[in-house]
Amino acid sequence: MKTIFILLFCLAAISVQAQEVVDTVTLRIQYRAFYKHTQEQKEPFEDINLLDLGKNSSRFYSQRFEHFLYLRDSVERTTQDPMQKLQFLANMYGSNKGREYEVYKQIPEKGVLTYTDVLHNDFFFRYQEKIPSISWDLVEGDTIILGYPCFKAVTNFRGRIWTAWYSIDLPFDNGPWKLGGLPGLILAASENRNEFSFVAIGIEQRPQTETFSYSAKRYEQLTPIKFQHLLQDYWKDQWNTTNRLQGIGYSETPNAQRTFNACLMDYYE
Repeated sequence: MKTIFILLFCLAAISVQAQEVVDTVTLRIQYRAFYKHTQEQKEPFEDINLLDLGKNSSRFYSQRFEHFLYLRDSVERTTQDPMQKLQFLANMYGSNKGREYEVYKQIPEKGVLTYTDVLHNDFFFRYQEKIPSISWDLVEGDTIILGYPCFKAVTNFRGRIWTAWYSIDLPFDNGPWKLGGLPGLILAASENRNEFSFVAIGIEQRPQTETFSYSAKRYEQLTPIKFQHLLQDYWKDQWNTTNRLQGIGYSETPNAQRTFNACLMDYYE
C-alpha cells in the first residue's frame, strides 16, 4: 500500500511539472462574449470567457471550451464506440462548445503575448508576439459596470474599430482578448461591425492556492500570419485543410461542402 501511495505521489508530481504551472490566480473576471466564426454566420454565438489575473501574468479563455475538452477526454477514456463519440461532438456544436482560443500575457516572459487556438477539435496551434501597444483615444462618455465607474476609449486596432469601457478603480493594465493599455481594467469592449463583444458580468477574488498553467509542448508553433492563413483556408475548404493537417493530403472535395470567409478579430495583412 505504501508503495502504491509513493507511486501515485510521483505520478502527480510528474503531471504538475508537465503542465508547467505558471502563476497564482488573484482575481477572476467573467465576461459574456459574442463572436462569429465566419462572415456568413447570421447571428453571433454566445460564450462565457474568463480573465484570470495572476501575480505576474494573465490568462484569457473560454470556460465552456475548457469544460468541452474535459468532457471530450472523459468520453475518449470511457468508450470505444465511435458513434457515441460522434454524437458527443454533434451535441457540443456552436456556442455549446465555446470559443477555442486562449490569450496568455507576460508568458513565457515579460512583454510577450502567447496566443493558442484549436482547429477541428484536435489540432493545437500557438504563436507569440510582443504585447500589442494599442493607441487609444480617451473620449467623452461614462457608465457603470458591476458597480464600477467606467470611462470610454476608442481605437483602430488591426482592421477593427474597438470601443472599450475601463475602470480606474481596478488599476490593472489588462482586458478581454488582446486588449489592454488603458489606465484601468477593461470591463466591456465591442467593435463597430457587431461581430465581437465582451462585457463583464462578475469579478471575484480567488484563493491563493489556485493556479493556471501553460505547456508549450501541446501546441505546434506558427507565426501570426501563417495562423491567419490557416484559419482562412480552413473555413474556405474544411475537408482538404483537415486532410492536410492529418497528413492525408488533398482529395476531391465533397459536393455538399460549403465555403465560408473567416471572421477574424485582427488582421496581420
